[in-house]
Amino acid sequence: MGTSYETMMVVGEFAGVVSALTDLGADAWVVPAAAGRVAVLPREGEHGVADVDGLARSVSARLRTPVASHVVVDSDAVLMTVYRDGDRVHEYVSDRAALAGRYTGDGSETGVRFGGADPGVFAPFGVGSVDLDRLGVTLRGEFGTGTKVFAEFQHRLIVRAMNLDPAGLTTAFRWARQEDLPGAVRVKPAARAPRAAAGRTSVRVALVTALPLDADDVAAGQLIADATGGGPLPLRAVVGCAGVLHGAAGGAEIFMAHTRVRPRGATYYIEVQGAGGDRQQILDAVRQLWARALRDRFQLTTGQGPELITLTDEQFELGFARATAYCSTT
Repeated sequence: MGTSYETMMVVGEFAGVVSALTDLGADAWVVPAAAGRVAVLPREGEHGVADVDGLARSVSARLRTPVASHVVVDSDAVLMTVYRDGDRVHEYVSDRAALAGRYTGDGSETGVRFGGADPGVFAPFGVGSVDLDRLGVTLRGEFGTGTKVFAEFQHRLIVRAMNLDPAGLTTAFRWARQEDLPGAVRVKPAARAPRAAAGRTSVRVALVTALPLDADDVAAGQLIADATGGGPLPLRAVVGCAGVLHGAAGGAEIFMAHTRVRPRGATYYIEVQGAGGDRQQILDAVRQLWARALRDRFQLTTGQGPELITLTDEQFELGFARATAYCSTT
């Protein structure tokens, strides 16, 4: 059995694509491919296949920008479908014969039309001066070897011919490792912080702290969650570990806090719930607990945080929903 994966290319700014995917409830890795070009690696669903075309259609409609799905089928063929404003406008299949057992006729029954190796259609997805002749050769698979090449190899050459970084577009979600994909951000279906039950007090804050360069942000988030239960008040916390700064989620204050902590800052959106104490008592308690835990573990000085930032419910929900990982008091 050969290699198969589903990814997509979006023409647009990285932050806007992350925001659109978050609003759509997508589960994906988002990876820069070039200036103004974003690769999206949607999570696989049933049978290990991602619904990349459904997502590509939705993103193109939401952002009013061109989106192309990229699919490699069992090392046999490359399929790329272009969407504009939610409409499918072009389809490319590298090898009709290889898919003969999957699609029959002219494609009208399945929605797949074979061929479409028009470099002029795909050049706008590239950057810089795209060599149309080179792109056309890769689309047609004219490599002069006399033998068929694996589809994943052809796909990589197509992407390179558009002057794009192939790392994201040629990686399945299931293979993705953040350390192998510079600038990658994980988008998850929106999670909502739990509401406090009757008789319990809830406090929501953002925490910014310095961390060593080699520290694990999620492990630090778990440290914060566990430290919450270490005081005299019966408290529990849910901690959302932020991967990027969110402008509408208290971004200005958080950004300024980041400028004050070195060597690098980390942000957490935290909801604390307690059965005893009022809001100020809980806030005073967790401030001390978190500061002690972080300073003991990472040898932080007073000037390195942590700093607590009060947010509106709307700001908190936005930041919490876009967290890349969640931790809770054990």
